[in-house]
Amino acid sequence: MKVCNPFHFPKENNLDLLRLIFAVQVIFQHSSQHLGSNVPGILKHFPGVPAFFFVSGFLIYSSYQFTSPTHYFQNRCLRLFPALFFVAIGGVLILCFAKGWGYLFEHFPLVLLWFCGQITIFQAFNPSQFNDVGVGVINGALWTITTEILFYLFIPLLVFCEKKFRHSLCLFIFASFFFYALGEDLLGELIYADKSAYDYLCLTPVVWGWMFGLGILSVKYFRFLKDVLPYLILLVLPMVWIIHGEYGGLWLESSGNKLGLLYFIFYSGLILWAAFFLPPFLIKFDLSYGLYIWHMPIINLLLILKTPSIGLALSYSFLLALASWFIIEKNAIKFKKSSLKNVL
Repeated sequence: MKVCNPFHFPKENNLDLLRLIFAVQVIFQHSSQHLGSNVPGILKHFPGVPAFFFVSGFLIYSSYQFTSPTHYFQNRCLRLFPALFFVAIGGVLILCFAKGWGYLFEHFPLVLLWFCGQITIFQAFNPSQFNDVGVGVINGALWTITTEILFYLFIPLLVFCEKKFRHSLCLFIFASFFFYALGEDLLGELIYADKSAYDYLCLTPVVWGWMFGLGILSVKYFRFLKDVLPYLILLVLPMVWIIHGEYGGLWLESSGNKLGLLYFIFYSGLILWAAFFLPPFLIKFDLSYGLYIWHMPIINLLLILKTPSIGLALSYSFLLALASWFIIEKNAIKFKKSSLKNVL
């Protein structure tokens, strides 16, 4: 079924390509951190995770607007969970490779609990017994999947609230940024398992929601933004100034996931320019998700084998991402009901 695009953004764009670039950036950064690989320092100023959150806000809000709630949740599950199931199996294999197959049988309830967490919304759960495997967390990158899933669950509530109070989105962005900025000071006291309340909130859109929210604002007002798309490349200038000056803090931090507000706004504008102003470079398969969910198990495997190599990390991650796409993801999304790909 063809549906009208209420947000007026082009069907053909570079969002898939950009998500692939974001995933590769995350692999480079984690390889630098855990494998000791040398990567260009500039990469840390274009972090993949905040970019993923911004693009998710843009796309997921759009998706909810032209499909039924049932189909919306079905589509989200089909996109995420089949591949998550198999990467969780991969995580179990990494654990057994590191500790031996006997460990699986001796600690089966614990491993099963971890596995169930990986395929639901508790991807950040990592028993202390696993801390001697690789980097100490079997698939630590998946904390963002928890955040994404909770954001997906929040979207229907946000849309409902917007119908009752037109400024609900702005209120959500303000509240989220408040916790992002001050949450550690207000809620930094340890409460459970050497974690503070703020640490747990960092797994949710309570802290990161403002990044999703700016993506939502961008799609809601895209009809106005499209007139300035050619000029958004100029946002590189203040970004270079911030990077060169090594400014930090709440407004100008330019590296890592916890970006400053102004820098993130400039970064988001640059993403929109690359996505919708540059000629579309269409790719027929989406490896970004597979790369993202598989790269940390690969890094752990390389550490276990004592063969730290960014080349191997990239090669094996791409191979598994290809397998994930063609064997699992591509077949799963065939069952999706309505897709942004159908928007005209």
